[in-house]
Amino acid sequence: MSEQNPLRIGILTAGAHPVQTIYLPALHALPTLYSITAIYFSRPQEPAVPVPANSISTANTTQDPDTILSDPDIDLILNFMPNEYHELYTIAALQAGKHVMVETPVSLSIPSARRIIEAEKDAPNGARVFVASARRYAPCFEDVFKREVRSLERIHYARCRTIAGPHIAHTVTSSRVGAGNAESDGVGPGSNGVVLPMKEKEAGEDRTKRLRGLMEEVFGKDEQLSQERMALSRFLASLGCHDLGLMRDTLGYPDAISNISVNEPFYSALFHYNGAAVDGAHPYPFTLTYEAGTDCVPRCDAQLAVYGHTKTVTIYYDLPYARGQPVRVVVEAADERGGLMQTETVSTWEEAYQEELRALHAHLVEGKTAKTTARDSLEDIKLFQAIFEQYDRQCGTIRTPLG
Repeated sequence: MSEQNPLRIGILTAGAHPVQTIYLPALHALPTLYSITAIYFSRPQEPAVPVPANSISTANTTQDPDTILSDPDIDLILNFMPNEYHELYTIAALQAGKHVMVETPVSLSIPSARRIIEAEKDAPNGARVFVASARRYAPCFEDVFKREVRSLERIHYARCRTIAGPHIAHTVTSSRVGAGNAESDGVGPGSNGVVLPMKEKEAGEDRTKRLRGLMEEVFGKDEQLSQERMALSRFLASLGCHDLGLMRDTLGYPDAISNISVNEPFYSALFHYNGAAVDGAHPYPFTLTYEAGTDCVPRCDAQLAVYGHTKTVTIYYDLPYARGQPVRVVVEAADERGGLMQTETVSTWEEAYQEELRALHAHLVEGKTAKTTARDSLEDIKLFQAIFEQYDRQCGTIRTPLG
């Protein structure tokens, strides 16, 4: 594929947000890299905020996702369907020889993610999978935050926190999301193996069946899917994966996990590091506290902070797919007189998404290495599994309100 030809995009989405509010404007700002050919909305909605008029008008809308999967004029599929459908649509696109950008996490279970990785190996046209995680592409994260963390002589402590109130940007912050809820997407498998529109009731049943199958792969067929397990799984696969992906990108995969707390809708855990995973830091052990949850206070208190002896480095961010709020990196240290000295670097939300899309184009067209691949996302799912296993161990030995 010539670098001069924009990648032709087909979009599969369950609703207007975040495609209409985030990705259409970001794609529209990069006309030499991308052109939008077709969009499938399984639950059409009016956009929450104005978007460029020609972002949608230049694309065909369809009621049949198979027309996008089989269209020879489409090079890249944006898979923004619910998590239960990530595997189905991603593998279908790969088998059709089309690249895929899928929302994080790549799927919900380790076997499911591995099936996607295997399909990518055999995909025609060298089709590849890229996992959307724009927070990790914000310029201030890559150029400032990670550099400052590497410069620390020693990490003493770290903290990752996301406590958010209701917001249209993310369904997990809505009180309407309940245990085992499977909102109908209007999609499902046809009898000939092609994904076809379905009636609302059938779609809801199909989504519930797929979710149950993935949860059985996570917890085992004989394990009871309790309210607590489902709530923790739902959170990790929504807000949690964005937090933990940023944590891994900065500090690496934790060496141990302890003290899991599940008090729905709040969750916490301790991640233990031996220090060897952080480039540039001396190999001293440290602990990271992860705390997250949702409530009814309309704000987002979210950051990843790393504490050294002479410097604290913090990155502040908003909910995934929230417009308007920048990503900020704040470095705190003592000045020559012992007073507090602060420096701040800001990346707008537009910069984060456009940098992600530039990295995607460079990966698919120029062959550059991408950091948010299916294999990378598999590490998040392995971390989910480790959290579940530690939680199960605790429930057998530690007395908590949950047993």
